[in-house]
Amino acid sequence: MTEKTFCPQCRSEDVSFLLSARDHLVSGETYTIDRCRRCGLAFTVNPPSEDEIHRYYVSDDYISHSDKKNSLADYFYHIARGLMLRKKYRLVAGATGRKTGNLIDIGSGTGYFASFMQKKGWTVTGIELNDKAREYSVTRFAVNAVPPSELSEVDELSVECITFWHVLEHLYDPGKWLSEVNRILKDEGRCLIALPNLDSADARWYGNRWAALDVPRHLWHFSPEALVRLAEDHGFTCDRILPMPLDIFYISALGYKNEGRRLALARGLVAGLLLTAGSLFRKNSASSLIYVLSKRRS
Repeated sequence: MTEKTFCPQCRSEDVSFLLSARDHLVSGETYTIDRCRRCGLAFTVNPPSEDEIHRYYVSDDYISHSDKKNSLADYFYHIARGLMLRKKYRLVAGATGRKTGNLIDIGSGTGYFASFMQKKGWTVTGIELNDKAREYSVTRFAVNAVPPSELSEVDELSVECITFWHVLEHLYDPGKWLSEVNRILKDEGRCLIALPNLDSADARWYGNRWAALDVPRHLWHFSPEALVRLAEDHGFTCDRILPMPLDIFYISALGYKNEGRRLALARGLVAGLLLTAGSLFRKNSASSLIYVLSKRRS
């Protein structure tokens, strides 16, 4: 891809350099992140093409695809995920006002959330690009996991809830995905999107060492303002913004691990506690946020 001199979403040329960040997971390459002054969206400049990006996910340390448990940090991730599964179920039920229905989980990974929702009575389809993760979810959980191309086959106005759990930042055209969500979501349905928060306390503290930058896999870096604007541009209203309180601990620990620091998990837990306490009363300052979207009434 050629270097962008304009915002890939709103096409404004009023963009500025934000920071440079390193890929600690696979390549060791450094990428520039620019930010659009018009819409507030930050983006990774000159990322790998869609045909090339798959090799930047080929790592045993990419836990959402490998499901490994080789370190204390991995176990912490799995414990946090177990807690969040219950919270996500309550969020879906509360947002939709339903105990069952049709749900599409975009970026379903190894299938834990899809499986949990199936057990609660929901009819779930997982959309997952990675073949290995998709096959794992099918064989272990009997989840109906399909590649992204099958989303276009879903009927209009047929789904009560659509979820993106830390996925939208990976997609090459998030606006196109939101338009497709608007097509298949029922008028009374809800879309839930979880994202790293570029305006979070830990993002400001760590700067270009913030692990949630995760270049080049994260193509987009959202602030609340930028996500709400993007959603509104594609026919949605943001009803609520909710914190994901555990993410700051994992992200902090991962950051220290990337730096090669000893006792990365312990350092991350301490830093997470201090940053959480310091921003306790600051709205939308959590490391990750969940956006609850509804279709805009015409």
